[in-house]
Amino acid sequence: AGWTLEYIVHSVTHRFAGQSTSDLADTFGSFISNPVRPLAWQMLFMVLTALIVLAGIKKGIEKYTKLLMPILFLLVVILCVRSVTLEGGSQGLAFLFKPDFSKITGESILFALGQAFFSLSLGMGALITYSSYFSKKENLATTAMEVSISDTIIAILAGVMIFPAVFAFGIEPSAGPSLVFITLPGIFQQMPGGDFFGAIFFILLAVAALTSTISLLEVVVAFFSEELKISRKKATLIATVAISVL
Repeated sequence: AGWTLEYIVHSVTHRFAGQSTSDLADTFGSFISNPVRPLAWQMLFMVLTALIVLAGIKKGIEKYTKLLMPILFLLVVILCVRSVTLEGGSQGLAFLFKPDFSKITGESILFALGQAFFSLSLGMGALITYSSYFSKKENLATTAMEVSISDTIIAILAGVMIFPAVFAFGIEPSAGPSLVFITLPGIFQQMPGGDFFGAIFFILLAVAALTSTISLLEVVVAFFSEELKISRKKATLIATVAISVL
């Protein structure tokens, strides 16, 4: 989460301009090995998360999620359009939407289930915590279906956003974190308006991370508040400080 903030600043200040792949790798390596900057960005992200959770469900989480999620969706769509219009981008779409069924094994099905499990935040208890705030008028089955469909649509759009660009520039699709923080900045520099699209992409990542950190911190705050019988303000402070220290 903190890394995305650093890369938003880099994009806005044209830090990536003229850098080769090796230069970008050096930039990333020196940043994540720096003893201060990654921690400083992480603390800032924790503060942002805590402020939203501190405001409560209605004025905090609900208010900001209603703003952040449409922004996230809009940014994904913009980058999807840019990605699929790149020369060679059709190979990425083929990679994404033309599966080789002969390679599907029990292990791959297990990986898919694991991805769905964590993508929906089931393991962390976020959905259980959120659902505890529902009124009795809410239809849980309908809401569960809406969440699952929305999550799947966003995941597919994320694939459309990433893979055409990856194939257009001949990048290995399984590159991991280096794909996001080394390869993609290099790709953006080869596009017209690269810094603009780079800034959009990292803002998108920051928004996605923030909606996740809010839900994760809320689980801990709700537990502390209810089990320890303390105020939401005190519970948020204890949880944020404890997580930050860890």
